[in-house]
Amino acid sequence: MAKLFIIESVTGDRIPFLRGVLVESLVRAGLSFQDAYLVAQSIRGNLENHAEITTDTLRGRVSAEVRERFGSAPAKSYDLGPSRDRLIMVRTATDEVPFSAGILSRSLRACAINRSDALETAKQVHESLQKGEATVIDHVALREIVYERLQAHCSRSAADRFLSWRRFKESGLPLIVLVGGITGTGKSTLTTELAYRLNIIRTQSTDMMREIVRCYLPATKVPTLSYSSFEAWRGLTDEGQSAPECDDTEVIRGFLSQFEVVKHGLEATIYRAVKENHDLIIDGVHVLASKLELDIARDQAIVIPLMLAVPHKKTLAKRLKHREREQPERASSRYLKQLDQIWILQSYLVMEAEAHKIPLVVNGEIEEALDEILMHIGNTITRHFPARS
Repeated sequence: MAKLFIIESVTGDRIPFLRGVLVESLVRAGLSFQDAYLVAQSIRGNLENHAEITTDTLRGRVSAEVRERFGSAPAKSYDLGPSRDRLIMVRTATDEVPFSAGILSRSLRACAINRSDALETAKQVHESLQKGEATVIDHVALREIVYERLQAHCSRSAADRFLSWRRFKESGLPLIVLVGGITGTGKSTLTTELAYRLNIIRTQSTDMMREIVRCYLPATKVPTLSYSSFEAWRGLTDEGQSAPECDDTEVIRGFLSQFEVVKHGLEATIYRAVKENHDLIIDGVHVLASKLELDIARDQAIVIPLMLAVPHKKTLAKRLKHREREQPERASSRYLKQLDQIWILQSYLVMEAEAHKIPLVVNGEIEEALDEILMHIGNTITRHFPARS
């Protein structure tokens, strides 16, 4: 998608179009964040073939879109809204971009700062900039303002996490997050939310890696790949032998047989992201960080392994039943029949995580789990990039 520029109708100033700025103005006009984001996405898609547009034309398009989707009241609120604020530009080493309280609050959320504190801090920073006379602020000066507001409104630790994140971003190192866990722990949901919070566009699942490998290797060569991770023990049978018994040892042995095959693709994916300097999130039951060769990434990236777990077997059963309603193709009956094997596998993964000091996140409520993950990530980044050095 080509870059779109906005031409200020009065002054003729030319600035890049940022969806975050538009989302912010729509939220301030009364729309929910989700609705505001949908409108911004639609507007940007409709302007895909445009190189530039005037502010008046853009506001007209947005107003019409809001009126069509949500009625005249929010459209009128948008028409009378935030255009009265002065545009403040943030100067970086290479560019100037419009300040956006919405984008700032999102970046603060990535620092494990709760939603209300992030929104209030962003609002205070916005008001502070509007009270000043300058129309351009250096990004370092803006950072100090944000730091002071966080200290005053939140805490010193929250302010330090913010500074550590900024230092990390300036380092140019990629962030690699590895999320392990059995089926039913909510890996996919959490990964999607985490990718949004951290603004990471590249995600990968080890389930997909297993399917790709299975397409290239015959079942006779790697028989365990024909089964799910908790049923891989069925593929351990050697020719002429009877099927193995399903006990704890065989369940783990079958899983590790699968892992040894998927491991190579998993490591290659990580190495490629490090080489190309891309942030990446990988999730899946085969994300067994304790058995991965990650030395190549040690000084060239921040690699953060995590393990998700469900607290009780009954909770897992409920999760699997609920998932079937959202994904009918993943019938719960098959998983429920193998619940004991799945639980054996989780016990092993949890034991491995604890033995190698990998953070264990019990996923009871998604928001709480997400906040805990962000805190783990923030603490790791703070250790590597102290706020003040």
